[in-house]
Amino acid sequence: MSTGRTRRESAEPSEVPLDAAAQEAIDRFARVMARCGYAANAVAQAFEAAMAAIHGKTKRRRPTGLRELPDAPHLVTLWCLSPDYVDEQGTPYPLAARGPGRSLEGLVRRVNRSLDLDEVLRYLVRTQTVRKVGRTYALNRRWILLRGVSGPTHSRMIRGLAGMLRTLEHNLLAETDARSWFEFTAENPRFPVSQLTAFDRRLRRVGLGCLRKLDVFMQQCEAERDPTEPTVWLGVGMHRFQQDLRDPTPSRFPSDPHGSPSRPSKKRRRRRAT
Repeated sequence: MSTGRTRRESAEPSEVPLDAAAQEAIDRFARVMARCGYAANAVAQAFEAAMAAIHGKTKRRRPTGLRELPDAPHLVTLWCLSPDYVDEQGTPYPLAARGPGRSLEGLVRRVNRSLDLDEVLRYLVRTQTVRKVGRTYALNRRWILLRGVSGPTHSRMIRGLAGMLRTLEHNLLAETDARSWFEFTAENPRFPVSQLTAFDRRLRRVGLGCLRKLDVFMQQCEAERDPTEPTVWLGVGMHRFQQDLRDPTPSRFPSDPHGSPSRPSKKRRRRRAT
């Protein structure tokens, strides 16, 4: 390993300036807090203190040279659902990069004509969504996995945060339930820590199945729409949450209503009179 490479890898990457999505997330967060009744100066002071507390402590990953392509997941959806891009069993065909017939170039034109094919290819290969098979590209999975790809991952996280805040702000202002957007939660205050892994497996299976069905429905609506009617970027997300788990070791004793573990009481044995 060369010295120059070592220095580059150990150097702290520069901070990223706020983009439109990050600014939107901050603006919407501030409005949600204000509409929930919190004092603006208290929110500002708390935010400033939180940023000061993490300054220099967060680990930033080096940019990967990629930017997020929000249209890429829709390209994968079209690849999986378009009748001319799948065989009789519904398996997506491997595609050539360019060509007048079935090709990634043709999919790119369907999704967004402003996209650059070479950039899309780099993105799909880097995220391991596709693999090279001879002169074609085969689909590895039916979704985009961004784990470990710092630039696109961070952009997606900020877009997701902004989207969640849009829903919360919209529902705060909705005059009736009929005008609100879908936003429900299922919570359990006494879920056993030993079952978290099993829950994650079930959620992944059920959640992905639900999202695939909704993705198919959205694609059908897009395919059957009147070409003259307006469109909107629509999405749905699912996530689980939990309170901080400071001690990952499952407690052997049940918890009291306040969350502190309670030990079984020791009953004194009565001596029999002789």
